[in-house]
Amino acid sequence: MAIFAGRYRWEGTKTGERDPIAWSSGAYDVKIFKCVASSDKVQQLKPYVCIYAATGEGQSISANPEKFAKQICNDFSLDIERVLWVEDLLTMEDRYEVILFSRSTKIGTTVLYKTTKRRPLESELQVIERE
Repeated sequence: MAIFAGRYRWEGTKTGERDPIAWSSGAYDVKIFKCVASSDKVQQLKPYVCIYAATGEGQSISANPEKFAKQICNDFSLDIERVLWVEDLLTMEDRYEVILFSRSTKIGTTVLYKTTKRRPLESELQVIERE
């Protein structure tokens, strides 16, 4: 079930207490969907998938996707740790990259994450390609 499918834009200016995703405007193509469980008794660890791809508009967030992911979570009421984050590199080989966010520390109410990237597992690749 798709929650959002379209071009996600940001202005590059600070709004309220939140810093922008990047200090210049930009846009990514984003698709967010909820995975359908095969059983009502099974609770998935990552029930949501977010696939995003650069559009060439503005700064790339590929090197530091944490602010992007936090903003997506804020806008769509998601938990960053319960989303399968996938960057579509738009290449023929090794097209998808899974981004993992692991809690590294907490300063006040702000949680900071360590970001690691890897190729998708076969089961993840099937879900990605199905969508």
